[in-house]
Amino acid sequence: MEVEMTTRQKIIKESLRLFSSGGYDGVSMREIAASVGIRGASLYNHFKGKEDIFQAIFNEMIKQYDSAATMIRIPIEQGKQTVQTYYEIKEDELLTMAEGIFNFFTQNEFAVLFRKLLVSEQNRSEVAAKYYKEYYLEAPVQFQSQLFQGLQQRGKFKGYEADIMALHFYGPIFYILNKFDRGYTYEECLRQVKKHVHCYCQLYRN
Repeated sequence: MEVEMTTRQKIIKESLRLFSSGGYDGVSMREIAASVGIRGASLYNHFKGKEDIFQAIFNEMIKQYDSAATMIRIPIEQGKQTVQTYYEIKEDELLTMAEGIFNFFTQNEFAVLFRKLLVSEQNRSEVAAKYYKEYYLEAPVQFQSQLFQGLQQRGKFKGYEADIMALHFYGPIFYILNKFDRGYTYEECLRQVKKHVHCYCQLYRN
């Protein structure tokens, strides 16, 4: 049974749809209100302005990612338990995780529109540039750097610089995701992701 969205949730969803097609600066609060089906003044009962809405979109993206990661058993918090989980993981389990998270970023409508918005608007909007930098450039590499460092300390991976290992791992996945956005098929891109994860394990694991 589908759960009915609240007005706030509708605003977030419609704003993302409008921003991803018309640009962050090209969409007015009045247009957002009309798309949701409420009066312009009523929009301010839920959000202070567009930047406040953008922050809510960003928070919703994190929420949906965390939910998807939990469903496919991907640890999302830094710490000893996360390191232990990856220390014990087998390659086939890692490949299943990679497929699940790639599926989220390519098949989840919210995730696809969010990425489209940030990529297209990063050079025109300081707000979009901020979130693009944080979500796609900094956070993944920081998380993986700390993870690989923890795995090195346990002897699981060879002792290269953890931040470079993170770039080696994340860079190809980011590239393949961009290929998907440019029209390459899901099947082809997923196949490359799995090959990359397999080769990475062969290169770096002790």
